[in-house]
Amino acid sequence: MPFPSPTSPGAAGGTGSRARVLLVSTNTERQPYPVVPNGLAAVASSLDRAGHDVRLLDLCFARSPVTAAADAARRFSPDVIGVSVRNIDNSDAVALRHYTPEAAAVVRALRAAAPHGCRLVAGGAAFGVAPEALFAELDVDYAVAGDGERASVALIAALAAEADPGVIPGLVRSSDGAITFTPPGEDADLDSLPAPSLARWVDLKRYQRHGATVPVQTKRGCVYRCVYCTYRNVEGFGYRTRSPALVADEIAELRRDAGVRHVDFVDSTFNSPPGHAIEVCEELARRRLGVQLDTTNFTPATVPRELLSAMRAAGFRTLGITAESASDTVLDRLEKGFTAAKAREVAERVERAGIRALWIFLVGGPGETDATLEETLSFAAWRLRRGDAVYLTVGLRIYPGTTLHRIALAEGVVGASDTLLSPSFYFSPALRFESAIARLRRFAADHPRFMFSADSRSAILPFLTRAASVLHLPRPHWRYMGLFQRMARAVS
Repeated sequence: MPFPSPTSPGAAGGTGSRARVLLVSTNTERQPYPVVPNGLAAVASSLDRAGHDVRLLDLCFARSPVTAAADAARRFSPDVIGVSVRNIDNSDAVALRHYTPEAAAVVRALRAAAPHGCRLVAGGAAFGVAPEALFAELDVDYAVAGDGERASVALIAALAAEADPGVIPGLVRSSDGAITFTPPGEDADLDSLPAPSLARWVDLKRYQRHGATVPVQTKRGCVYRCVYCTYRNVEGFGYRTRSPALVADEIAELRRDAGVRHVDFVDSTFNSPPGHAIEVCEELARRRLGVQLDTTNFTPATVPRELLSAMRAAGFRTLGITAESASDTVLDRLEKGFTAAKAREVAERVERAGIRALWIFLVGGPGETDATLEETLSFAAWRLRRGDAVYLTVGLRIYPGTTLHRIALAEGVVGASDTLLSPSFYFSPALRFESAIARLRRFAADHPRFMFSADSRSAILPFLTRAASVLHLPRPHWRYMGLFQRMARAVS
């Protein structure tokens, strides 16, 4: 069915029809805290600029996501529904939560409630990981993998004109009974995209009340080759940077429109390339926006001396460091690009800069043994004594297309026909799972600021993080991890 005629000169780029587009964020995970749907807001702003009538439905706080989705589809009567899937699962072997069935239930409800002729399109970071398998699982009309802003505009323009979408970078579709996937392009010109305008599309205050941080990207892509990571699949190899001035403009807008005082940089690695990170920090220091900065994506691989001073001047007081291990044997097998000695050097320099750190580790990767685990725990104990915190995940989620996937295939951990939509984990055959968990539990009992990822599933933790937000305790809330742990154990 044809879409209505455009009602503004810029509709659909000025050449097509204006579509009614309902965008739905299916992510409902709120532990340890909810995540703001930054990517979907960016798509909403791009579609809005193209002249479409856009609504964004965020299901994170919905009592019944399926009911809320169906009601929105009936009320808005969209021409196109875009469904965003952030994660396939929570990547936690100890306390696994699989999100794909939840997303599929929302899609079915939207399909049943949508008007005749409405097209369903899916996207989100999960489609960069497993585009064809997710497309088949969700049974949508089209899907977009990779950058969604330009691809979504191009796809909806074609649908509005009742034309075949043709070859759009990142498009997944069914053709002659087969699923076809056009690899996503790597759009280098991020500066020409509209700002996500999060405060327009998302209830940021509600997210912050539940302990969430507000995300900002300074770049896309990654040059590191960590064996388990999906960033290169989702955002591409290499860096596509944003202008430091535009990054500062976005933060100033968040400060002005939503009163945001704490921003989290969600790049694959904030400090790489270091020159761009320094330029961003210098621009923010010059602007004096009164916003505290943070990131949980900081690599020890490249930390020039001028970087930490620039970060401190810009507003960094805390950061998360993705070390993953403190054993050279494991770091080499994970292809992290730095040594344990380098991690120790960076730890000392970060401390001297007056910045507190959350150290993030993975246990059970290739090459892990009882001895390598003790190396990591020795490092963790050192940093905990110095006032830092530690967050640790057991087991490595195997995602398609990663080096870890190839390792798992070679070792017979997974089969060649496995789509990996049902979560599979790698755990070193040289380390017994049960004994490793027992060792970590003993370590945790002696170190309150040490947390398993599984501990973040505590039923009381969301209430504690919300209480910290209501009381306006300084962020990030991981600084109160020891207190939260003691309170959670007291009521369990």
